[in-house]
Amino acid sequence: MVLRIKSILWLSLFLVTIPLGFQTAFAGNFDVADRSEMIDIMVRVRATQLLQRCTFGPTQAEIDSLTARMKEIGVQNAASEWIDAQFAMEPTLHVPTAQAMIADDGWEDDMNGVGITRYRYHAWWHNAITAPDQLKQRIAWALIQICVVGQTGAGFNGSAEDAWDQPRWLGLSNYYDMLLENSDDTYREVLGDVTFSPIMGIYLSHRGNAKGDPTKGTFPDENYAREVMQLFSIGLYKLRQDGTLKKDSAGQDIPTYSNETIKAFARLFTGLNYFGSTNINNYTGNLWDPMIMHNDAHDADEKILLDGYRLPANADGIADINAGLDHLYAHPNVAPNISRLLIQRLVRSNPSKAYLRRVSAVFRDNGQGVRGDLKAVVKAILLDREAWNSIRVTSTRSPLRVKVRGTGTERNRLAEPVVMYAAFLRRFGEPEADGWYKIPGLGSNWTQQPFSSPSVFNFYSPTFQPAGYITGYTPSRRIPNGSLYTPEFQLMTAVVANKMANRYRSDIADSNADYTPVNNTTTGKVEVDIALDFSTEVDLANDADALARHLDLTLCAGTMSNAFRNALKNAVQEEIDNGVTNTTELARGALLSVLMSPAFMIVE
Repeated sequence: MVLRIKSILWLSLFLVTIPLGFQTAFAGNFDVADRSEMIDIMVRVRATQLLQRCTFGPTQAEIDSLTARMKEIGVQNAASEWIDAQFAMEPTLHVPTAQAMIADDGWEDDMNGVGITRYRYHAWWHNAITAPDQLKQRIAWALIQICVVGQTGAGFNGSAEDAWDQPRWLGLSNYYDMLLENSDDTYREVLGDVTFSPIMGIYLSHRGNAKGDPTKGTFPDENYAREVMQLFSIGLYKLRQDGTLKKDSAGQDIPTYSNETIKAFARLFTGLNYFGSTNINNYTGNLWDPMIMHNDAHDADEKILLDGYRLPANADGIADINAGLDHLYAHPNVAPNISRLLIQRLVRSNPSKAYLRRVSAVFRDNGQGVRGDLKAVVKAILLDREAWNSIRVTSTRSPLRVKVRGTGTERNRLAEPVVMYAAFLRRFGEPEADGWYKIPGLGSNWTQQPFSSPSVFNFYSPTFQPAGYITGYTPSRRIPNGSLYTPEFQLMTAVVANKMANRYRSDIADSNADYTPVNNTTTGKVEVDIALDFSTEVDLANDADALARHLDLTLCAGTMSNAFRNALKNAVQEEIDNGVTNTTELARGALLSVLMSPAFMIVE
């Protein structure tokens, strides 16, 4: 599939001249026939904008349904109703999905040839694409990038079952399901479940962590103690509730904890071992059930934790750990730090001070005295006025027109590679005949794949800045601490961009997402294909303007600039004028151009 005329080549060159993430404010116009069409487009932009953040990419049916509801009861009311309905759904879990796939393919989940990580990926992609509880799926994806584990953990890929007939390799999927079930709990429950998880206990080495004996020169492992503070709760430096850094009398950032604090928390997280273990050293290999306490191995002495807080001696290790977690959770940094990370994963890379202050207030109190209520926090993130104002939608009467204006660098973010690809498959993909999306990890395409973070620090840093322009860019005073960050750009190298383009081109060329043949059946390797349906685009391809408008509203929330949309339209029209009648080629060429453009990749 190659469109032949030079206009498409020119268009491709035009696309790459637009720097991702450094777009100034831009606008696109939609000429409309009447007031009804005007309202539909204005509301459709808002529906798409919300769904791009709350799902792994909106389907046309989801956009149409939410648009209709927003026209009935108003944008904010319909958005709130949609969020509430999502939270009311039961989570679509990965373990039963993986097990059902395995059974359909004729395997047992403890067979050596089952392809352990393959079905872990298959289940993740299938749920990301098909699960009705899309908001919970996105929250879980955010949480596992805060409380990070990866499949490189010791024993995570073993095929053997434990004494409770639980295959070890599904323990990691069970950890993900735990976070899915936490998506409508409090963040305190997240901290507790993560702390007692055997997966985290192995990954950050506090499973089997015994109290020290200074006379023998032994001390508790400090790994989890450090990361539960730095990454999972309070961060490195003290914050105000708007995310600005507190300063000492010398104007320096104030650390939240010291090395002595790490040692105290290391003593706190002692005595835990697998469920079913008989002592601190017993190895049962249970990667599913919460770890249990062996009090004889727990350091029950007094501990001095954050800001001089004294945790009294306690002979019961579980009570001791929970008291320590309560103390950590109560720290004022937790609200702005975790709120910022969630905003980054769902809405924008650089929340303003006011935006973060409002969300932090909901984190501290949901209005009913509950701290860290994730339902309330996520809803506050998604419905805040700044979540909407990254796109401004206005209308004119003469001529009758809708203007969609993106508001620029501070108010957007680059979509993650796997989220971009999931959005493509949700919009265009059709499952195999057996109903499953059996997609591999695709890490070689995206430098990102589920369960494969290279370290506890996630796929990218929340404070990443690529070399070049951004390091010298001075944001507005709205942004805390005077710097802009672009987390996902840590993944978006020239190599990854090229691989993404090739992946999309290959998929679009034959209307199939083809993956390397794998052992998805006990009889041997089979081809894995996901059919792609471009029929709507093909039907529009003889009308260059209609095709461009459709791709803009469906994939880009109406945020294409006039220059980009006109270039796309003119390129398609030139093909038509030169006698090209193959509407399939026209539609595919236009689609590929949009998928590799900032209009699609940058989420406003």
